[in-house]
Amino acid sequence: MPDAGGARVPEFDTAGICAVVDAPSDSRGRFLSVEEYLQAFREDYARPEVTTFDKLECGQHFKEPGFPSWEAFARGDWRGAVDLLPDAVPAMERQFSDAEDRDLTLRRVRYVEVPPSDYLVWEMAVLRERVRLGERVRILVGQGQPGFQAPPPVGFPSLSFSGPSACMS
Repeated sequence: MPDAGGARVPEFDTAGICAVVDAPSDSRGRFLSVEEYLQAFREDYARPEVTTFDKLECGQHFKEPGFPSWEAFARGDWRGAVDLLPDAVPAMERQFSDAEDRDLTLRRVRYVEVPPSDYLVWEMAVLRERVRLGERVRILVGQGQPGFQAPPPVGFPSLSFSGPSACMS
């Protein structure tokens, strides 16, 4: 299936993801602490042979302490949250410049349940900036209907794929 730019978009392997989620927890590998996860992620992301980074995000709520725009949002300061987003752009520009230099494609699928949580409303403003800078983002909207688009079950992972490595959170 071509995307809006005419490029071929890989098919989504629902069966493969379901097999990972349904696998016994002891066969998935051990869960990493936040520090271990961040270290492994940085190492995988920096590998020169990695040409694509894919991310499937399903959480409807998330905490991002240390991100001033999110902190303003968490205090209920919507205007401040929006006003602080431009401060995050230089770091995002560096990430996308590095990705371009490495011929690294960044892709994300964001599952959004309707009506969206306040967090997701805030995150859409962040994703708009990421798209403007070159990330390929697709939104998968659920409406409480049976099937894949129903709300993810408790514990349904967010998945990241960086070359041959996969992480679930």
